[in-house]
Amino acid sequence: MSASHPILNMAHLEKLRAASSLNDLAFLLGVKPSALAYVLYKIPDEKKYTQFAVPKKTGGERIISAPDPRLKMIQRRLAKLLANCQIEVEEKLKVKPQCTLAHGFKAGFSIQTNAVNHRGQRWVFNIDLHDFFPSINFGRVNGFFIKNKHYSLNAKVALLIAQIACHEKKLPKGSPCSPIISNIIAHLLDIRLNELASANGCTYTRYADDLTFSTSEKKFPPSVASRDPANLNKWAI
Repeated sequence: MSASHPILNMAHLEKLRAASSLNDLAFLLGVKPSALAYVLYKIPDEKKYTQFAVPKKTGGERIISAPDPRLKMIQRRLAKLLANCQIEVEEKLKVKPQCTLAHGFKAGFSIQTNAVNHRGQRWVFNIDLHDFFPSINFGRVNGFFIKNKHYSLNAKVALLIAQIACHEKKLPKGSPCSPIISNIIAHLLDIRLNELASANGCTYTRYADDLTFSTSEKKFPPSVASRDPANLNKWAI
């Protein structure tokens, strides 16, 4: 694709939607098509990642899949492109910063901005999503970028994104693009859970895989979670 190609004058999401080949995506990522093809199809799958375990604060271990440096560079560029696309989607939807539900992996947001939403509340209920990244599989990533009305990408380009992003048919912990892709795909989850929270007098936010509901009602709404009368430290979602 030449430097005079009309895609240069488009917004990030328009550029991505206009792409229809490996060459087009490589151009948007600022890499040579041959380099992208080599990383995806010439490096053996077993050589693309190095796995190691790190201890969790709550006990046990978390398996990290560290990508090959060449793949990691491409993933970082894809993450930046998708982050810019998502900013444009939110601007189109007129999402105000103070109404943001997801606070993880986003510029200008943090665990502190997440917590501010629940400060001073009588009840704060926090739960973790189990295996958040790995629960988002290859087919889901591929299908989302084809079917989602804001993206509606060319099928070849959606497949390439899934191939760049996924390892062993799922989003790995350790890839620079797993956070942004998980946020994009979890957007509908956030909307649904926020509707549930609002209907029950609660505030809802998500920081990565942590879901938080809070309320100043005298009793925490049982349609969100209820306490076990026999064990005050045990709650049922």
